[in-house]
Parts: sequence; C-alpha cells; structure tokens
Amino acid sequence: MDPYPEIYREEDSIDIKKYLFLILRNWWWFALTIFIGLSIAYIINRYSEEVYSNSCTLIIGEEGSQAGSIENILDELTRLRTRRTKAVVSNEITVLKSYIMARNALGELPDFDITYVAVGRRGIAESRMYTSSPFVLVPDTSKVNAIGHRINITMLSETKYGLDIDDRFHISEELEFGQPFEHPSFNFTIKLRDPEKIPNLSSGSRKYYCIINSIHSLANRYRGGLNVEVNDEKGSILTLSLTGHVPQQISDYLNKLSEVYIRSNLEEKNRVSVNTIGFIDEQLSGIVDSLESAGIRLQNFRSANKVIDMSKEGNFLFEQMEKLNSEKAMLDISGRYYNYVLNYIKSKKDLSDIVAPSVVSINDELLGSLVMKINELYTKRKNILFTIQENSPQLEQINSEIENNRNTLLENITNLIGSNELAVKNLNSRLANIEKEVQKLPYIERQFINIQRKFDINDQIYTFLLEKRAEAGITKASNTANHKILDIARPENAQRIKPKTSMNYMMALVIGALIPLILILLIEYFNDKIIDRRDIEKLTKVPILGAVGHNEKKSELPVFENPKTSLAESFRSLRANLQYFMKEGERKTIVISSTVSGEGKTFCAVNLAVINAMAGKKTLLVGLDLRKPKIHRLFDLKNETGLSTFLIGKNTAEECIYPTHIENLWVAISGPIPPNPAELIGSQPMIDFVQHANTKFDSVIFDTPPIAIVTDALLIKDYVDIYVFVIRHGFSSRHVLQLVDDLYHKKDMKNISILVNDAQVKGYYGYSSGYGYGYGYGYGYGRGYGYSATGYYDEDEVQDNWRKRVLRVFGRG
Repeated sequence: MDPYPEIYREEDSIDIKKYLFLILRNWWWFALTIFIGLSIAYIINRYSEEVYSNSCTLIIGEEGSQAGSIENILDELTRLRTRRTKAVVSNEITVLKSYIMARNALGELPDFDITYVAVGRRGIAESRMYTSSPFVLVPDTSKVNAIGHRINITMLSETKYGLDIDDRFHISEELEFGQPFEHPSFNFTIKLRDPEKIPNLSSGSRKYYCIINSIHSLANRYRGGLNVEVNDEKGSILTLSLTGHVPQQISDYLNKLSEVYIRSNLEEKNRVSVNTIGFIDEQLSGIVDSLESAGIRLQNFRSANKVIDMSKEGNFLFEQMEKLNSEKAMLDISGRYYNYVLNYIKSKKDLSDIVAPSVVSINDELLGSLVMKINELYTKRKNILFTIQENSPQLEQINSEIENNRNTLLENITNLIGSNELAVKNLNSRLANIEKEVQKLPYIERQFINIQRKFDINDQIYTFLLEKRAEAGITKASNTANHKILDIARPENAQRIKPKTSMNYMMALVIGALIPLILILLIEYFNDKIIDRRDIEKLTKVPILGAVGHNEKKSELPVFENPKTSLAESFRSLRANLQYFMKEGERKTIVISSTVSGEGKTFCAVNLAVINAMAGKKTLLVGLDLRKPKIHRLFDLKNETGLSTFLIGKNTAEECIYPTHIENLWVAISGPIPPNPAELIGSQPMIDFVQHANTKFDSVIFDTPPIAIVTDALLIKDYVDIYVFVIRHGFSSRHVLQLVDDLYHKKDMKNISILVNDAQVKGYYGYSSGYGYGYGYGYGYGRGYGYSATGYYDEDEVQDNWRKRVLRVFGRG
C-alpha cells in the first residue's frame, strides 16, 4: 500500500506534455536551426540563377479535312475521328520534339549561337543577358573557333576590354573593341552592341563571359527541354512549354519553333504543286523555242506567198492531220512523263517527290496507285525517323516495302513506255497516209499545211502545259497550313519557377524546425536514463519520497554551510515527507542506498542527517559502506577506529561514534576496510550496534553500498524502519528500477521509497525549480508561482539564479 496521500503523487499525463516541455525547453535549438535554414534560403534566393517558364499554344488540324463534308459528319457520329485525331496529334508532337525542327529553328535565331553572362561583383551571382549584353562576339566563320570554352571579358573602358581564356589556353590580352582576335583555336571580334549605350563601368558589372555554342548541342538541349501537352479532350490543341534563364530568349525560341513547324507543314502540302510546276517548266523550256521558230516561219511564209486560205480539199486534209497531231501531242507528253519517271527511278533514291500522272492527264490507274503508294511509304518512313533509329526492324520493313514498290513501278513504267512508242508509231503511219494525199495538192499549199501543222503541234503542247502549270499554281496559292498558332509566347507572361522564394523560406522553416525536433525525439527515444517522474512511475510502483536538486556549491555539506538555499529547502521537504512513514515521536532507522555507484547516496545520506540535526534531533550517521568508505573524509576524521573494528570486537560502540562540528550530529565511520564485510554486517555485533544506536539517538541514518553490486544493505532489513533508494536524474538507467520494484513487491523490506537526486529543470519535465516536486505544499520554491525569492534564499543564490536564466536563454545554463 502506498503510504503517501494522493496529494503527493502528480497526476498521470500523456507523453505529449513531456515532449512539449522538451521542445519548449530547447527552443534555442529551433531558433538556431531555423536561423541557419533561413540564411541558406536567403543565399539561395539571392544568388541562384533565375529560371523562367513560358508557353505558346498551337491548334493541330487534320490533313485534307473539310468542315461540313459527309466524311467529317460521319466521323463525328463515330469514334473514328477521335482515334484518328489522337494518332495525328501524337505524330505532330513527335515532329515538334524532333531534332530537325530544333535545328531549323535555331538556324534562324543567330543570337542563340553565343551565350552571354554577366558576373556579379563578388563573382557569385550570374545572370544570362541574351541580347542585352553591352557587346557582341562575332566569330570568323572561315576559321577555327573552339566550342564550349568560357571566354572572360572585362570591360576596362569605353574602347578597351580585357580578354582571358584559362581553359588550357592561358590567354590573357588587352584589346580594343572591334579589333580582331586571332589564335590557333579562336578567331573572333568583340564589338560594342550599341556604342551610344555603354553601361556605367563604375557602378555596374564590368565582368562578363561568353561561350560559343555548338548548334548540335543546342538543338539536343532545346528539344530535350521542350514539353508538349494536349489541352483538350479531342486532342487538337497543344501547349508548348520551355524553361530557361531569359524570358525573351524562351519566347523567341518557342515562337520560331512554331513558325518553322507551320511553315514545314505548308511546304509539305505544297511539295506536289512545286514538283509539278518544276516538271512543267522543264518541259516548257524545250517547247518555247520550237513554238517560237515555227511561228516565225509560218508568219514569213504567209507574208512571202500571200497565202490567206486553203482550198476545200486542203482544209479537209489539214483537219485530219490536226486531229492526229493532237493525239500525238498527248502521246508525246505521256512519253515525256514516262521518261521523267524512269530517269527519276534510276538516278534518285528518294521517290517521294515524283509528280503524280494525273497532273499530265494520264489516267492509268495502276501507275497512279503505285506512285501514291510509294509517296505514302516515304511519308511514313519520314515520320518514323523522328522516333526510332535507322537500324530498327520497323524501318527495315518499310524500306523493304519501298524497294518492292520501286521495282514494280520500274517494271510498269517500262511497259508503258513500250505501249506509248507503239501508239506513236501507229499515229505516224496514219499521218504518212495523209501526207501522201497532201502531196497531190499544189506546192505552195502543201508547204503551208506542213508549216501550219508543226506550229499547231507545238502550240497545243505549249497551251496544255501552260494550263496545267496554272492549275498547279492555283493549287499552291490556295494551300494553307493545317496548323496555326493560337497564342504566341510573350516574355511578359513568363513565370519564374526558380528560385521559389516563398517555398524556399517555407522549407527552411519546416526543415529548421524538423531537424531539432527529430534530434530531440531520437535522443529521447534512445535515452534509457531517468529524466522524468513518469519514467519512474511507469517502471515501478515504489512511491517517490521526493527530489533534491543539483549541488551548485563545492561543499559536500551545502545544507549546513548554505541553509537558506533551495537545495537546503529540498532536504527540509524530504525530512517532512519522512514523517508520513512513522508516527511523531517514534525513532527512525533509515537506510540510504542506491542501485549502482555514482547516484549520490552518500551525499543524500549526509545532508539528510545534517538537516535532521539542524532540526534539533540527535542524529547518528552510520557509514555502513565498509568496502568504499567516504564519510570520514567529509568530517576530517581518521578512518582507523570505526564500525569494522567494533564488529570484530576490537572497539566498543561508543569508541566508534564521533561527534561533529554540527550540533546534534554524530557519525559512526566505517573504519578500516575488512576482507569480509558481508559476514561482519550479518553478525550479532551489528544487531547490537543498531539496538544501541536506537537507544541513544532520535534518528539513525545508514549509508550503505549499492544493492545491485553487493547485498550489504539487505542484511539489516529486519532492523530498519525505512529504505530510501537514490535515483540520480539523467544518470541512472531505467532498467535498474526493476531491482527496486522486485524488492517492493516481495514485501521483504519495510517502507521502500525512491529519492530523486540531482533533479534539474533543464531537460527534466515535472520538477519544480530544479530541486523538487512540490508535494503537499501547494507552492514551489524559486519561480513559477508568482512568489519572489527575496528574503527566502541567500542573495548570492538569487543572483545566481538570474545568471542561470540568462545562460539558459542561450542554451548554456
């Protein structure tokens, strides 16, 4: 049964209070780590290079789609259009992120060739300048310029600059702006961008560096950094986004890439018309001269022979010849196309630019399907090359299909050329028969018919080709790109994504708070020392007698030398609590012990004995630690005659008890260390000594060895009224309480209790003012209850307490 009233036990509380106390007690940890974190965040925000993000929007259309067509209406009623749109958009995303698109866009952005960077005064902060640099580097493209090396420029004046290139070149020169610099690895000229806008060299940055970029590396960097996202359910709107250091530069690249992409799409649509016009122009170049010479000859003949009209018979023959000549002209055009295709197949590997036969009114279905198929295969091959390598199985399969179609087309065109030659031969035979009839006409009329026939043939071919060229031109002019720009990238719309100022400060606060919190929790979790009252209450049911604080004095008898200190008050509180074990007026035999060495049992025994003596009670302090005697040194006594000499019968009990300089306090020192202390303590003389002490003194206090090391303290359990086990705050391990708890539950020892020694406010939750619990008093000593310490404690301790408070603010108390 717990001998203490309920008021002597602190109510149980959850562990969160303990951790909150530890956090509040170590607030300076949090302040320090948060300050360091915020400082790091400030440096990152101040000196990190800014990164921006910008975007533009494109609308992707389908090839050959026409709004309101029957095909589109049917597509909208099914899922076919959605699937086809997604496939088209997927291909277009691949095209946008291709190397060739990035390369073409960069080829039209000359300011991307050189990277300009301004260096801060301390060489820490850097900022990209793009077109805002005060100078430009103009490389000599006809000579060598090493790529990727840092070229340091220091502006010395309005006309001169310092040049340094340290990367294994060891170049350091002073040059004038506009003066060519020549070196085996570098050949360029530094010129002022705007001589009228030279920066103030006294206040602004004077140091810069620039890098000559590789167009290949730039293309790979930009295509890798480009992000393309689909913005609507149908997948026809794409958002192109890019990150970089200069908003204007990001915007210029995105806009140029969009422009190149749309232009490429339009050029692809115009490719057939351009090829058709080229083919027709090539044929016209041979017809124009023949037509011109035939026209001149016809005009001269009419003028010379005064021929106005032909006879009836001549007109009939001329009409027949003109009809056959028209057929021959068409066969001639077909023959020219067949030879064009044949030469194209034999001389070129890429057949994607072959003009369709329908352009020259050739309606051969097989030839048209072969040309269309081979164009489709080349287009498919081009799209696949954006995403796969040239040695992939898929590409090899397409190449095989192209080769098969090439051979089929070659065979078909060879057969068509043979058929066309037969048709021409047949026409020539029919024309020969008509020529015989013409020979019967008069000589002048016969000559006129021949000249007119040659002119009409050339004129028909020329007119036909001009018509087809006009049709191709109209088709080209009416073509529009399938895709268009919805929103261009604007520099003012760029968003800064790094450094994230608010996020960095927030992370600094969180991490700065988490680091000490985690450390405190880890230290507390792995700490097996007793630092909290609840640590004791969880591990044992043994009642807690009280607590004494840390001895700030060098004296081993602080309660006597400084009776008005808080430490002395804690021993007075301890003395009062002992009254609950015995009735008033009864003598008390008290054993002060501990579980292990170093817990302060001798200190507590001595000062408890002193505080009892100061209360007017005759008190005997017995040094029962025969193995490591210590009490004789505290009272400047020789350890020659003591308890050990009494137990062997060498001295009497009175000879072993010495008066001290403290009124009402006597001590029985241990005496010389015996070889068998346990046997002596368990002997009859020890019983006699206890009985003798109880008759002579009001209170007898024994200082015994630690029970976890030796069992000496247990040998006198039958003659002891109270057992007090000292547990040192922050020193004693929690597992040692198991031994005390076992003794308590066995009921072999009377009135077992625990005394907490060296209890300190710092890191110790539950103790008041560094020395006690405040049991039964309703107030505490020192602070926390609104009472002033003045008049209760020594002035030096009050001042010392204030010094400790200041030191604790900085974590040093």
